[in-house]
Amino acid sequence: MTFSLDNAGRKSIQTYFTVSTLLFMVSFLLLPTAKMVNNVYYLLTALPALLLIVFMRGRTLSITPSTLGWSLLLGWFVFVGALEGDLQFLKHVLYVALFLVVISQFVDPRFFNSPLFSRVLFWSVALYVLSSSVFYWLTGHYAFGERVLWLPARMTGPIYTSMWITSCFALALPTWFSQRRFVELGIGLLIAIFLMGFALQSRSGLAALVVLVAACSILLAVANKKAGLLTFALFVVGIGILWFLTRDIPQIGQLLARGDALRFEIWSTLISEWNECGIWRGCGLAHQSQHILTGGGGILHPHNIFLALGVYTGLVSLLIFATLMCLALYQAWRQRNPWGLYLFASLVGLNFDGSMLIGNPDELWLLVLLPAALIIHRHNHPSGRQFS
Repeated sequence: MTFSLDNAGRKSIQTYFTVSTLLFMVSFLLLPTAKMVNNVYYLLTALPALLLIVFMRGRTLSITPSTLGWSLLLGWFVFVGALEGDLQFLKHVLYVALFLVVISQFVDPRFFNSPLFSRVLFWSVALYVLSSSVFYWLTGHYAFGERVLWLPARMTGPIYTSMWITSCFALALPTWFSQRRFVELGIGLLIAIFLMGFALQSRSGLAALVVLVAACSILLAVANKKAGLLTFALFVVGIGILWFLTRDIPQIGQLLARGDALRFEIWSTLISEWNECGIWRGCGLAHQSQHILTGGGGILHPHNIFLALGVYTGLVSLLIFATLMCLALYQAWRQRNPWGLYLFASLVGLNFDGSMLIGNPDELWLLVLLPAALIIHRHNHPSGRQFS
């Protein structure tokens, strides 16, 4: 037995999965545990999507070069997981696949592309971090000026949270410019710097912000000298503020004092181990480096999303993923899609702190999978062939 959908049915599906995706994103700011956020995804998004695909026998899906590329990457993950007999990993591949299908096929992209959504998302994330930090400072959980290591909800760690702040800032940038909301842009920039530099004291998000603003300044200068000069002025002001804060506020000065946090030692060690394991297949999903870092301590993870793919699943997955990211950024550029800036900022940050892409719902889904899937949404590819 097969089912067919009329326009009203398709609209209902879009509305449902748009709402469920929004609830999934909000759950990172409201729910305190990973298990609770996972259940929101499993019950409200993954299970309904799986049932819909099965009942419709794939007729709701469309084929584009991008979806084929993601299928190839997920297929390689299935191959690696099957060879190692890791059923848990195979289950996680299914979760990721369903999320990509939902975002690229079932949601209403107009909602997520709307100027209001981009602004509300940035200010919601900023308010979450600011209010949590102030609450902790006032209650003595952390001393004022002490690094807020753990926020109260699922979006808890300072590193990924700082990256999300920058990515959301990137998403709102085109809206602020097109609507000439320059005061809001300036306030947003100052708050982002304060939250990442003083409250979270995380350099990954700040580095991504610097690269983002510099890249936007160059692009705008090419397209519009006046807008480019304005962005460059904001960039210079931001750098000046950072320099002032670094010189006069010890908490921010410590960001530079921490140096490279042994990143180069970690990366060189893991690259060497990857070579020894075999560059095409990598070291396997269960690989754990035995190297002892300078000063003591082991390597917990690669601190780089690209290196993580190479070490655990080999060069094949790394090349496919890198190609998909380049294609997504190129498509976003052609579409003038603000999610391209979001994805760009995320990838810059994840060069300094990122781990395996496949797993239970986590921050990487918001930083990478969500924007990449929205960029390749079926409505952006009218030539995509739909199953029938």
